[in-house]
Amino acid sequence: MTPSEKPGGLTRIAQVYSTTEAMLIIAAMEAANFQVFVPGFQIHNTAPHLAVALGGIPVMVPDAQAEEAALFLSALESDDPGEAPQNRIAKPPRPLWLSLMIAAAYMFTGTAPPVGGRFMGPHAD
Repeated sequence: MTPSEKPGGLTRIAQVYSTTEAMLIIAAMEAANFQVFVPGFQIHNTAPHLAVALGGIPVMVPDAQAEEAALFLSALESDDPGEAPQNRIAKPPRPLWLSLMIAAAYMFTGTAPPVGGRFMGPHAD
C-alpha cells in the first residue's frame, strides 16, 4: 500500500457520558448518511456507572466527514438549524445552594454527580 492509498483516520466530534445520548446521536447521524464509529459503547452500556472513569463515549467519524458532521451536531442542538453556534444562549450557572449541596455530598460520600451533556470534539467550533 502506497502512502496515497492509505485510508483516512477517524476524528472524534463529540464525547458523551450517557448511552442514551450516544444512541440519539448515532441514530441522527446515520439517518443523515454519516458513518459513525462509537468505540466502547458496549462497555458503557453494560457498566454505565463507570462512564466518567472510562473517559466517556467518543463519537467518531471518518476524517473526510468530520467538519460536516460537527456542523450537523451543532445544528441538532438548536431550535433554528440556521442559527450560528456563537449566537446561542449559554445555560445559566448552577445556583449556589446546589453547588454547596453537591460539594457536601462529594465530601461525605466521595461520589460526584453524573456528568451530562455533549462535549464537542476538535472540529466543532
